[in-house]
Amino acid sequence: MVFNGSQKPSGFASPAQGYEEQYIDLNRLLVKNRPATYFFKLDSRDMEHLGLPMGALLVVDRSKKPRAGSIVIIRHEGQFFCRLMARQDEKIIFTNGEERFIPTTDDTEIIGVVTASIKLYDLPY
Repeated sequence: MVFNGSQKPSGFASPAQGYEEQYIDLNRLLVKNRPATYFFKLDSRDMEHLGLPMGALLVVDRSKKPRAGSIVIIRHEGQFFCRLMARQDEKIIFTNGEERFIPTTDDTEIIGVVTASIKLYDLPY
């Protein structure tokens, strides 16, 4: 239907009015503290046992307080690792969910807490 300047539509409004397509804003959904958030691409298979496949894009928040059970990014001996933070006896350890773990040393630094992961498909590894 084409309207000229003098005609006005009549009838009922569309039942879908007000429910127009809204786009998913991944920043709003995944990033809670923008200045403290960065992305980290997982480049090893070490965390597959915990459901994080190689190539996953991790959302990391530096402002979030890590606790036992958090998945964290750590710097240890000059390298970066993604690990599960856990307690073993009275010590904090960083594990991949299997038997391999990284003990806490003076050189170990928690860089941030992983708040989400995105599995990317069709990317070269």
